[in-house]
Amino acid sequence: MDYKNLLYSILFGVLTVGYYKIHKWWLEGRDENPVFYKRDTNIGTFKNWVIIIVLAITSIVFFFKSL
Repeated sequence: MDYKNLLYSILFGVLTVGYYKIHKWWLEGRDENPVFYKRDTNIGTFKNWVIIIVLAITSIVFFFKSL
C-alpha cells in the first residue's frame, strides 16, 4: 500500500467535506440577503458543486492509486 497516496486521498476527502460546509454556509448567507441576484447565486452554486465533485473524484482516484 502506498501511504503517500492514501494520505492525499484522506486530505482531499477532508477538503471535500470542508468545502461543502463552506458552500452551505455561503448559500445560507446569500439566501437571507435579498441584495444578491438570483443568477449570481445559481452560477456560484454550480461552480461550487463542480469543485466539490472534482475534489471527491480526486480523493477516490488517490485512494485507488494507494491500493
